[in-house]
Amino acid sequence: MSVLDCLPQVQQLAGAYPGVLKKQWIGGIGESDAILPIGIFATLHAIRIAYEVRKSVQVNGRRPLMQELFTMLTFSFGGAILTALALGRTQPWLENNTTVPIYSTAYLLMAYMPGDFLYQFLRYTSPVSDVFLAGVDGLLRGYGVTAAGVDLVRKTMKGQPVSDSLVAWILVGTVLGSGGGIIDDFLQISRAAWGFRTPSMLANGLSLDVKLSFAATVGYILTTHAWSFAEHAPRFPLSSTLDGLLRLVPHLSDQEAHLVSGLMCSAVLSTAAHMQARKYAQAERSALALAQRKKHDDVESDDDDDDDEEDIADDSE
Repeated sequence: MSVLDCLPQVQQLAGAYPGVLKKQWIGGIGESDAILPIGIFATLHAIRIAYEVRKSVQVNGRRPLMQELFTMLTFSFGGAILTALALGRTQPWLENNTTVPIYSTAYLLMAYMPGDFLYQFLRYTSPVSDVFLAGVDGLLRGYGVTAAGVDLVRKTMKGQPVSDSLVAWILVGTVLGSGGGIIDDFLQISRAAWGFRTPSMLANGLSLDVKLSFAATVGYILTTHAWSFAEHAPRFPLSSTLDGLLRLVPHLSDQEAHLVSGLMCSAVLSTAAHMQARKYAQAERSALALAQRKKHDDVESDDDDDDDEEDIADDSE
């Protein structure tokens, strides 16, 4: 029995949550009902990733189009790529005809739209735009690490040995929500020159994305009481005692836990986005001031050169 059974509004919201995330711009939830079968939340997520990549290269220097686009797609699908490789499944982005075009188009508009309208609009409305897009990302991530991560292993792959592995549940959920950053940490794809290196997360600690995805994954497993040692690992030492401790965690249904996970991720990422937006605005102003000073120094240098040439001409006369 769920602790939220006494709140029918929450039950209704939890039931509608997956459908809202799949809602499309024109038409219904399913592709058969839609005139334009492009997900609203998927589009907003693509804009969010494109925006963050554009901000990064705006400060650190632009790259060739294909390099920036590859970086964008890796951040977008990195978690799905790594988990599919680990589980021996088809890459999810290959199973959909619209995923790659949507994300590619989002970056092309973000980086090369005439007049730079999209990027400048998001910068003008920052930090509101940053917080909004991060909140959307959080709703998708919270649902993804639970329904497409943990549930993929324990339900979709039920009957296979991996479905009884708590390590697999936690690893798949965590990596699914933070895989793009992990790939970047190893291969430095966000830099001008790529190179394999010891990941900084091993030396400097885990990133917010990894910590958040791990917390959402473990929280989902605990609150849904999905794992019991008696069922999945009966020979584990002190299994009965550990099961007793796990049952002390307040119980939620799968749908309720999906919603709670999404709201938690949305709140954390929105807060972080607001803080990062302020830091980026300061860095942007500093970079602009530096560029103006450099331009001013160049003008003064040119004037000095002209004066020197005039002096030389006078001396020669």
